Amino acid sequence: MKVTLERLPESRVQLQIEIDQDRLEKSLDSAYRRLAQRNRFPGFRPGKAPRPVVERAFGREGLIREALDKLVPDAYNEAIEAENVDAIGQPDLAIDQLEPVKFTATVPIRPTVDLGDYHAIRVEKDAVEVTPEMLDEQVLLLRRRNAVQVPVERPIQWDDFVIADIKASADGDEFLEDENAEFPLRQGQVLFLPGLAEAFIGLNKGDETSVDIEVPEDFRLERIQGKTAAFSLAIREIKEEQLPEADDEFANSINADEFPDMAALRARIESEMRASLENDAETRFRNAAVEKLVEGATLEYPRVLVENEIEHLVREAMGNDQQQYQTYLQQAGRSHQAFREGWRESAEARLRRSLVLSQLAETEDLDVSAEEIEEELDTLVAPMGDDAARFRQMFATDEGVSTIRRNLLSRKTLDRLAAIARGELQEEQP
Repeated sequence: MKVTLERLPESRVQLQIEIDQDRLEKSLDSAYRRLAQRNRFPGFRPGKAPRPVVERAFGREGLIREALDKLVPDAYNEAIEAENVDAIGQPDLAIDQLEPVKFTATVPIRPTVDLGDYHAIRVEKDAVEVTPEMLDEQVLLLRRRNAVQVPVERPIQWDDFVIADIKASADGDEFLEDENAEFPLRQGQVLFLPGLAEAFIGLNKGDETSVDIEVPEDFRLERIQGKTAAFSLAIREIKEEQLPEADDEFANSINADEFPDMAALRARIESEMRASLENDAETRFRNAAVEKLVEGATLEYPRVLVENEIEHLVREAMGNDQQQYQTYLQQAGRSHQAFREGWRESAEARLRRSLVLSQLAETEDLDVSAEEIEEELDTLVAPMGDDAARFRQMFATDEGVSTIRRNLLSRKTLDRLAAIARGELQEEQP
């Protein structure tokens, strides 16, 4: 068997393989016996027809094509082993010649990643501030969660709660019908479509009206994008929002033990806001560090990995219910291929991120010990109380431990990158 190897762009290898005549003849003999067993030949019992009879019936070319079903996969597997090809997917096979047998196999191989001078990555973390205005806004949201709605006989105003029947269509396609829908009208907040909330302002209980609204080109319901939507509105009831006063009594009503006065409640809200903002700032910082890592890296990877990542994203978005997915495509007026293409950019970005982080873990010699996995298991089952032992058995399966290992390694890798981006680690000098 002769093998010629050529490396192609996008982490692919092309193998041109030629089968020697002796091996072909042995394969033809096996192919003849398979054909003799599967087919009937006058005057012979099943499987007993001699090779010349079978070859006359199918021709030498037919015999060779039968032989290829087993010969080509076997030859391909031997070739990638002999040439040390690190294949990560199925090959594209093309038969170039039947006699002597020559075929070409193009196969995706493991990606290559060069991280460049990643120790030079530096990122500034955003400063966190909780302003009085931000705190007042959170207090207002808490008061709204504890507000009461009182029916009123007056025109609709901002911050009212409205009960209404809403219907909408575009070019005869009725895409919305909601009876007795109840919703708040907040100035500056979009209600389904930009401009719809404003159409309610000034209407009275019992009013019925219609309004035309232009649908944005990027609207989530694709089949009405760029069209004119005709809305029919029928007002059933108007409720006024009555907020509790922001005083000590209100703080007590939330939790008298924890909040003896309004100052204590505001202090808790401020603390939680600060912790949330710090967490958001840390997330942005780490994402920026990963972006810089990706930007500084040189990657080469096969297209099949992108296609696989697209499939993962589609399943994450739509689940495994194919009937539900097909219904969604029909309603959205999209084909499966068009829907997949919409995920290509995200898939490519996620793949590149995954590849550079995996390479960083390998370069930095990061690993997860059995002790760390045990500690993580303890942490996971600690809140389970009396059921901790049972849940530990569930998590301690091979698949569960593998998932924990991946998560811990990912966490370690991001921690190491964060330390580098802060300037806490310097590249070791020889």
